[in-house]
Amino acid sequence: MSERGHEIGPGIFQVAGPDMTDGRDAAAYLVEDSGDLAIIDAGAGPSYSRLKDNLTRRGCNAQNLKLAIATHAHIDHIGGLAALVRDYGPSVVAHEPDAAAIESADPVFTAANWYGLRPEPVSVTHKLTGKEHAFALGQTQLRCFHTPGHTPGSMVVYFERDGRTYLFGQDIHGPFNSDFQSDIPTWRQSMQRLLDLNADVLAEGHFGVYYGRDKVRSFIQSHLDRNPF
Repeated sequence: MSERGHEIGPGIFQVAGPDMTDGRDAAAYLVEDSGDLAIIDAGAGPSYSRLKDNLTRRGCNAQNLKLAIATHAHIDHIGGLAALVRDYGPSVVAHEPDAAAIESADPVFTAANWYGLRPEPVSVTHKLTGKEHAFALGQTQLRCFHTPGHTPGSMVVYFERDGRTYLFGQDIHGPFNSDFQSDIPTWRQSMQRLLDLNADVLAEGHFGVYYGRDKVRSFIQSHLDRNPF
């Protein structure tokens, strides 16, 4: 397990993940700009102390963690949110209707029942609607882009830095299940929109980090090929 997190790019770090904190955790990423910080997803919860250690080593404190962005409502991505809010007080961002499941701690929609975990309700500060919303983090514009399909409120985060487009597409691979209202045709449309972004770097929630437009495109296309309908 890493003590400091993996550096993805300038001011961009992985701070949680199955090989860093706990096997149940999806990857979580920290973004820095001008002293301000945002975290994208928060792990499953039981490993929160390890996540917090990685944040502390990156200089994260209650004054500079501004945003906690939940890419969707599944427990491996949002289980640590409640503790993050208690310790650091960030504004929580999620897209409707996944925000409703985060606030109600729905054990089925959050897939907590798959993990044998109990979600803790979290108040969502910014319940997003529409296709895209931008949040300023220092000089960086963090763009939350609605990508329904895996869940109705799934979204990705992307931004430009040093001439590169960084895309945080946490569960763009699926899976798909009626318990959380998956819709494969809608997901395919979302993935086509992601291909149009021509991202240079993809940080995925379970399959690692991909560098180069060809590799990013290949990853997305490979999952489209596996889920044709």
